[in-house]
Formats: sequence, structure tokens, C-alpha cells
Amino acid sequence: MRILLFVCLVVILVGCVTQRTILVNDRGEELTCDVKGWGFIGSLASYNKQDECVAEAVKRGYRLKQQTN
Repeated sequence: MRILLFVCLVVILVGCVTQRTILVNDRGEELTCDVKGWGFIGSLASYNKQDECVAEAVKRGYRLKQQTN
């Protein structure tokens, strides 16, 4: 039981998150919000940083780029 708890704790503390959002303006210029976070606290902070980056880009006239498949 202790080993399972230890493994879960290690996974939570050393996990990583990578987020990437591509935005485009009316002139076709692209802006990429690329944020990485390590560990539990870093992964939570990365979501806030990503939201801030996208909000700032929207204020400057960018919008989410439509993905084509």
C-alpha cells in the first residue's frame, strides 16, 4: 500500500503540462501562446498563464485560428 501511495505522489509532483494555442489577426499574422508547467503547482499555474496570454492576444485583435484537417 505504501508503494502505491508513493508512486501516486511521485506522479502528481513530477508530471508536466504543455499547452499551445495559435491565434491569428486580420492581417494573417499568427501568435502562439505556448506554456509549460512541471509538477502539481506548475501545471495549475500554466493554465492561468495560458488564459492570460490568450486574453492579452484577444485584446490586441487576435482570434483563435481555425484548425483544418
